[in-house]
Amino acid sequence: MRSAVRFPRSNIPMPTGKHSGKFILAVLLCAALCACGSKDAASLSEGTGNPPESAGEKLAALPLDQQTEQKLDPLSEEDLELYLRVMRAAAERVQHLMPADQAALDGARKILATAASGRVPTRDDAKILERANLIAISMDQIVAEEMKLDPRTYRGIAEAVESVVSNPVSGHISGNGVAPASGRDPTPLEKQLSRVNAANETFLAPYREEIQKLIAIVRNPANLPK
Repeated sequence: MRSAVRFPRSNIPMPTGKHSGKFILAVLLCAALCACGSKDAASLSEGTGNPPESAGEKLAALPLDQQTEQKLDPLSEEDLELYLRVMRAAAERVQHLMPADQAALDGARKILATAASGRVPTRDDAKILERANLIAISMDQIVAEEMKLDPRTYRGIAEAVESVVSNPVSGHISGNGVAPASGRDPTPLEKQLSRVNAANETFLAPYREEIQKLIAIVRNPANLPK
């Protein structure tokens, strides 16, 4: 099983298992278009004295067994309090969408409908699809950003929680798997994650039922536009 990759930006949806294939395909297509645009822009900027790649970009280029987004020490009471505060607010917002959230989901449905007829999504469409994806399965990231929380800190805590608490809708554990590939010894990172996950599983046991209820609302693939 994989270790979660640390991304330099925070608006990457948390894993949720099996999503709507059509929606994810559209997101990937738009991402490819935007990546091409970014590559062109990077080519134009060569030789202009731009600063080197960021630490986050360097980290994302590391081998998978040297990457993780999860908090690498056991969760604390403060971590759990923060996670529950964000997820409770996110679940409430998913159940009672704000007008702007609903508009993004409606816009994504229209993009999917026109893409099915052969229209290629634009970069503006990509922004709408990305936002809809966050609203549908990662509303907690939006809430955390609005709460002015450090996105990497929150995602590290969320990964730690959801590495040991499964999604009751899909049965999927969205965080880091630590089982090494057959025929090799576990890496130091895998050993550390295994120890941390064992501690977190015990710590979170009294809260598991509520956490699963929140995950079922916030990370439900049924929320994705169709």
